[in-house]
Amino acid sequence: MSQKTKSSLEVLTGLIFIIGYLWLIYPLHSQWVKIVSAIPILLFFIYLEFINKKSLKDIGFRLDNWYGSFKILFIFTLITMPVLYVTWQFSFPVNNYFYKEYSFWEKLVTFPFWGLFQEYIFLAFFFRRYRDIFFPHTNIAIIFSALTFSMVHIPNPPLIIFCFVAGVVWAATYNKYPNLFTIAISHALLGIFCSNILLVYTTVGPNADIGKWCKYHDSVYGCIDVINNTMPSKNNNVLDVNINHEKNSIFVSGWVASTDKIKNIRINLGGKDYSIHCGEKREDVAAYFNKPDFLYSGFNTNIPVSDFSPGYYKLILKVYLEGELFSIHYPYPGIWVNLR
Repeated sequence: MSQKTKSSLEVLTGLIFIIGYLWLIYPLHSQWVKIVSAIPILLFFIYLEFINKKSLKDIGFRLDNWYGSFKILFIFTLITMPVLYVTWQFSFPVNNYFYKEYSFWEKLVTFPFWGLFQEYIFLAFFFRRYRDIFFPHTNIAIIFSALTFSMVHIPNPPLIIFCFVAGVVWAATYNKYPNLFTIAISHALLGIFCSNILLVYTTVGPNADIGKWCKYHDSVYGCIDVINNTMPSKNNNVLDVNINHEKNSIFVSGWVASTDKIKNIRINLGGKDYSIHCGEKREDVAAYFNKPDFLYSGFNTNIPVSDFSPGYYKLILKVYLEGELFSIHYPYPGIWVNLR
């Protein structure tokens, strides 16, 4: 078997594992299933490096060439951040108080390791094999590496765009200076910048929404109060709900209010959108916010039982505002519903 054929088969197998995990395993409720399923996938990538007799230095775990890589990535990261900030704030909110959040400081410690893991997959594994496939046309390998990196972020539009551009720079830098550590640091800094300062929506796979670009909007408030006579608990992220087979529906009620004009509200259960009945009177909401305009902010809907079998499903409240093309706002955190 030629090297090109072998690399092509390895790339195909790797893509099947990665995409299958993101779309079939990661959306599941059980954290143990996610972890246990990820282990053989990681071992698969490690095993291929072992049988190909590649050392840690060969694949980029090295320090002898860090300075050349660092110079390129320092300039790229330093320029990209202000350009993204200035461009993004014209259409979306930005978080200038990111340093007050615990998640920001936590990511400063943990995200470099996550970035290193991703770059190992997409550069040490995919890019090096694309380079074998398209040899001697390295530029084509760089483009395919960036496309692969952006493709796994489908259907999230901002991540697809950002990851392709960054993927080109990182692959080109890795080709000249194969150092995963410096690229992981650049990846981590840009990832934290996008998620904590630009508030870029980062969910991928079937639970992502192609219309949502930003994490939240300060003008939108809301809550899901009741699901089939059961009230969600803030201390439990899983709500057990007995399906009402007599009415053949799942009843959901709550409220949504905004200082901006609301265009549409939807309930999403298990990736399926459902329209709602709006305009229910909610004196408690108006009194709490001291806003008479919030008086008729209540909603309810009946979701057909026939659409679901017993199991775990993610429930999300989606709000579309007038005049906003890309943003979908989730004023209430998504919860897992166990339909029984």
